[in-house]
Parts: sequence; C-alpha cells; structure tokens
Amino acid sequence: MTRSPHKDVEHTGPGTLAGRFMRHFWHPIYRSDDLKPGRPARVQAFGEFFTLYRGETGTAHLVDDRCPHRQTSLFLGWVRGDTIQCFYHGWTFDGAGQCVAQPAEKASFAAKVRIRSYPVREYLGLVFAYLGEGAPPEFPLFPELEDTAGGGQLVVNRYVVPCNFFQRYENDLDEVHVHFVHAVSTEKVGLTEIPDVQVEETEYGIRREGVRGGGEGNYHLIGHHMMPNISMVDLVPSPEFPYRTFQVAWRVPIDDESMTTFSVGLRRLDPELAALGKVRPAMKVDPDPLTLSADILAGKLRIQDVDPSYPALFIVKDNVVLGGQGRITDRANDRLGQSDKGVILLRRIWERELRALDEGRPLKVWRRPAHKLNLTFAGLESVPGQ
Repeated sequence: MTRSPHKDVEHTGPGTLAGRFMRHFWHPIYRSDDLKPGRPARVQAFGEFFTLYRGETGTAHLVDDRCPHRQTSLFLGWVRGDTIQCFYHGWTFDGAGQCVAQPAEKASFAAKVRIRSYPVREYLGLVFAYLGEGAPPEFPLFPELEDTAGGGQLVVNRYVVPCNFFQRYENDLDEVHVHFVHAVSTEKVGLTEIPDVQVEETEYGIRREGVRGGGEGNYHLIGHHMMPNISMVDLVPSPEFPYRTFQVAWRVPIDDESMTTFSVGLRRLDPELAALGKVRPAMKVDPDPLTLSADILAGKLRIQDVDPSYPALFIVKDNVVLGGQGRITDRANDRLGQSDKGVILLRRIWERELRALDEGRPLKVWRRPAHKLNLTFAGLESVPGQ
C-alpha cells in the first residue's frame, strides 16, 4: 500500500509537505556567541544552505548561500560594513539581499540583481530565522528563561543528533525512556516510579504529565511540547551535577537524516555546589558526543564504557537509542502501547495539519500563553490550569 503523504513527517526539504509546514515557524539556526563579526558562517537547515553573517554594526543577516553570478558560496566572502562581498568577483549584497556593487560591470546592472534574504532575530543567545514565504508569524517568547535573578545561570548549547528530527522530537514526548536510557540519573535522585503518562492538546501543542504517587523523588513531571519542534522540560539531575535545569530545546532538521538540537537552560544553582566549583560550564560545539555515539552504534564501545562523569553522557545516551532506530525509522512497524500516548497524539496532530496544508484548508494557529508555564519538578510558580 502507498503511504499517505500526510504521514511523511521526515522529509523537510524544499517543496516537501512537512518542509512547507515547518517553514511557517521561527527556528534557531546558530548560537549568537559563535557568530563573530566579519566571520560569515554557512548554515544548513531543512536540506538547504544559507549564508549567515554579522555586520560591523553587530546586526546578524541571513541570505541565500550562492552568489547568483557564478554560484560560489557567499560565506567564503568578506563582510564589508553590513554587506557581504563575494570572494569570486566582488559582487556585494546588503542584508536585504540587494546587489549594491559589481566591480567589473556597468553601474545599472547591480540594481537588477537580488538574492533572497530572511528575517532574523537574536534572543536568549540564539540566532533565529524565518525561512518561509510572506510575513513571519509573531515571534515566540519564553519568559520562563528571561529571569536569571536569584542565582540562575543561563546556558546555551547546540549539538548534532544522528537521526531524523522527528525521531528526536518524539523522544521528548516519551517520559518512560528516562527510567531506562538515563537510569543512573533517575535512580540517583530517587525517581524510580514508572509514570502514568497523560497528554492533552493545547493552544501551543501538547501538555504532558507523568503522574507518580510514590513520594520522595517520584515527582509528577510536566513537559510542554510546542509545535512544531520545541520542548520545555525540567531535566533530571545527573549524579555528578545534582542541580535542576529548566530547559527549552528546539529540534531543527539539518537534512532528512540529521538534526541540530539548540537548547537554552536555566540552572537553579545550589550555593554550596557553586562554592565547591561544581558548576559545569556551557558545553562547546564539540564533535565528541557524535563521535562517541557513532563508536557505540558501530559496536566499538558499549555505553557502560563511557566515563559516568562525561558531561555529555545524557546526549550520547539519547543519540545511541535514537540512532539505533536508523537515521529514518519506519513508523509503520511500531507497536505502540498506553505509555506512548504522547507519541500517538503528536503523530495525529502532524497528520491533521499536513492534510490541511495539502488540501488548502486553514492550519491551526499555534500560540503559547503570555504567562509562565510551570514544571512541577523545577519548583516554578504553579499556574492554574497549566
């Protein structure tokens, strides 16, 4: 039987149904600290390449990757003021994509040449872009991460995951896996009771709650999963770093078989731990998690061979279990149970929205509330009904 195109959530390149849907939203594409003035970057997202650069005024710009003259990548060129000059023949483009100089051509030619530029916004240490058509939607804010008073520490990370983005996003809806994939950490903090997973569709996506009743460390955990690829959760403390981290993570496709996680975490620091120096610095963009994951998936190592204090162990564990499904898994072969309610609901929502897009019907307008959303384990202020 031919698979319904409305179930094809994996392929997000130009012209694909899921790709068109994803381009209705803002997405992070880079860490702000990594984008240095005068040092353009080539960014890959949704199967396309783009050139990102920071002008001398400090403003970030995103334009098409190729110079329309002879197709050389613009990221190889030079930043001149707030413009970017092609390395090949000096064609120069401003942040809006307009060609403003062509040293070897008549002055009137430049006005006829334009490349596409994309709306960009920097927020919470990340560079966001809108890659769709027309005017971008309202930019989503996260007040939960904006208040770092009282000793909170904001940590901004990015890392590559060796699988399709939807596999990673489904994993966010799967609370049960933490008791197995991350068992060392959950047992250490006393989170030993398998939850009764409850989910509901909301105005922003899905609210997930893992209901436990065992007391001690067996808290109810709440996750807010925002369309199309955002998760807001409270990370379970690891044995060597027993602080709580309120985290928002975006699962952004690089291509159909790999993705980048961009995350912003607000750590609730324990003053005693800080005094002892047990505050892990922000993780750098580092190939080690990916290399370790590949070695384990190839059978060269076992997960128990990795040093338990390795700071990216959480990432490696998730990479292994997700990569173990294959770069793109065939969901038709899944045997889902009652603990998979979140995964089932996510798939139904995506199929509904892709069908509406394909048939030219209005899509649901996804909005998060202006007030803070609570996560029980993080001890944030509770909001009735949330």
